[in-house]
Amino acid sequence: MNLEEIVEETFVKELIEKKLSYKEISKRIQRLFPGERGISARSVRRYCSERGLNPKSLRWVSDGDIKGMIEANVKQYGHFYGRRMMQGTLRYQLNTNSQQYHEISQRRIAKVLQEVAPYAYEKRTLDLLDRTNPIPYHAPYFGYKVHMDQNEKLAQSFGVTHIHALDGCSRMVLGFLSIPKKNPILIYKYLFRPLLLQYGLFEQLRVDHGTEFCLCIFVQELLKNYRYDQRREPWKQTTSTRNYRAERMWPEENQRVNYPLKRALCLLLEQDMVNMEDPLTVFAVSWVTIHVSKVGSENMINSWNYHRIPGPKGCVPVEKMKESNKAVCLPQHLIPTTSEVVRMYEERGGQLNTDPSIGYDPIVHFQGLQDSRENMFHLKNPTFEEIFSDVVHGDVHTFLSAIQSFIEITQMLSPSN
Repeated sequence: MNLEEIVEETFVKELIEKKLSYKEISKRIQRLFPGERGISARSVRRYCSERGLNPKSLRWVSDGDIKGMIEANVKQYGHFYGRRMMQGTLRYQLNTNSQQYHEISQRRIAKVLQEVAPYAYEKRTLDLLDRTNPIPYHAPYFGYKVHMDQNEKLAQSFGVTHIHALDGCSRMVLGFLSIPKKNPILIYKYLFRPLLLQYGLFEQLRVDHGTEFCLCIFVQELLKNYRYDQRREPWKQTTSTRNYRAERMWPEENQRVNYPLKRALCLLLEQDMVNMEDPLTVFAVSWVTIHVSKVGSENMINSWNYHRIPGPKGCVPVEKMKESNKAVCLPQHLIPTTSEVVRMYEERGGQLNTDPSIGYDPIVHFQGLQDSRENMFHLKNPTFEEIFSDVVHGDVHTFLSAIQSFIEITQMLSPSN
């Protein structure tokens, strides 16, 4: 019996779009139709050749489409993405929006970047900074070690602190959090606990000596007997300079997110457009900046996780994670909720900073008013994506307008008025 008499062409095409080889397609069909002849890998190849079902052609992206996607990304996120990180961006976007796998070479991307943003392209070609790590590092598999660290480039003056978690083996960013100031409760609730639920328990947690990770350390110690390999310490605190895997990410974040925002905020301060002596203004600047920064941070992380890291141990982080995952998935009831871990920590004599805010919010105790403020803000202002796009291209007007609008809405809703 011929292959065309056994399966539909659309079925074979779907398998090719899922990146299955001819051999894998043959095995799949053999499982569905055991005992049938004429469905070997060679038969599948011939069948596809006769119908023009070439895997490469199905996954091909035209030059025009590549240029359109790169132009859109440069407009939205700035010209700070070179060929590797832009490849990660496109790989993530195409895999998110389609079941087909589209592989676009760095050579094609570089050619378009040279045309779309020639000045930035030329500047990158003159960059001679060596970003390799001279210190030996050992992490044989995903789940061996998780690093957590904070970035305070915008913290002291503008109330924005970033915290991320990163796997040591794959260098995949597992989670990212932006908050007004360092707070152990928020870090556990919105970063560490979701990480445990999604990826599982890592063998060792590496952090610096800051107290903001105390609840993460507490829970890592609590769950240490469930680890894949229990011979090593469940957590370790080192100086920030020794926490290299986590520190390595911050130059990527600073270049693409923090520095453009900091330039914009400093310009507003220099021209007396915002009064940082006013507590409400401090709160407004922090709130708006956090939400705008998330646009750039999320794209940077997705680009990083899907780009190929160069070098002898180079890899695509998301692919390395799938290949070598030994993190231990735990039942949800074993992972303490935020209220449970706070109670246990304080019962053992621990003290926590429970105030996550900065500046002054007159409606902090009125959740309904806060919801109304957010709805009114979104109706009156451009999206955070539009604001971030303007900021990375040097335009601060929508950013300033959003801050002023947030202040006006808050004052209007304040119970004291």
